[in-house]
Amino acid sequence: MSTIAKISLLLLVTISAISTFFYFGGKPNMQELKKSVAPAASLYPEAKSVSEKLKFINDESIATHLSDVSQGKWVLLYFGYTSCPDVCPIDLSKINLTYQMLENKKKLQVVFISVDPKRDIGKLNQFAGAFNPTFLGLTVHQDELMSISSSLGVYHEVVESQKLALEDHSNHDHGDHYDIDHTSSYLLFNPELKLTALLTSPHEPVAMAKAIDIIIENLR
Repeated sequence: MSTIAKISLLLLVTISAISTFFYFGGKPNMQELKKSVAPAASLYPEAKSVSEKLKFINDESIATHLSDVSQGKWVLLYFGYTSCPDVCPIDLSKINLTYQMLENKKKLQVVFISVDPKRDIGKLNQFAGAFNPTFLGLTVHQDELMSISSSLGVYHEVVESQKLALEDHSNHDHGDHYDIDHTSSYLLFNPELKLTALLTSPHEPVAMAKAIDIIIENLR
């Protein structure tokens, strides 16, 4: 192939690439992006705007919107409770390992959301911070808990066998001792606080770190 032909071919490829970039608005191919982060993360076809639902309270029961703590960063929400005997500590330890491996850790804020405000207000940040000093904790008033959970697709329920003790207000010995089944997925929000992806089981830190980095780098 002659030098002129090679130059012509190179120009053609360059022009084609530029045309493709502008035709698609510089946006990544979502199907390819979905494949590249699976199975660690599941991307929504389009980020869901739920900002009006992200109203929480802090350890002082002061109203706190998620934007107050996210400071323009991506946010990873983990739902659990401080009395959780095993799952929550394991999950938060995995999230910490994931966070430590992230190339974009400075662009991500991890927030623990308690589904047990009755017992957890006052020790949210202490609990979250025990796994990583940058992790923060929030919750929501009990009467608003189901509403926000439904909006975000989050499941939680007192273990069936322990419901009676909780409902029996005269049983002071057992009323505060109960476990809660809750969602196992972690929710990833973009800097505009739109729900962008779910990180699903088995929650392997290496795979999650890779997936989160890819998402942050491609969906700025």
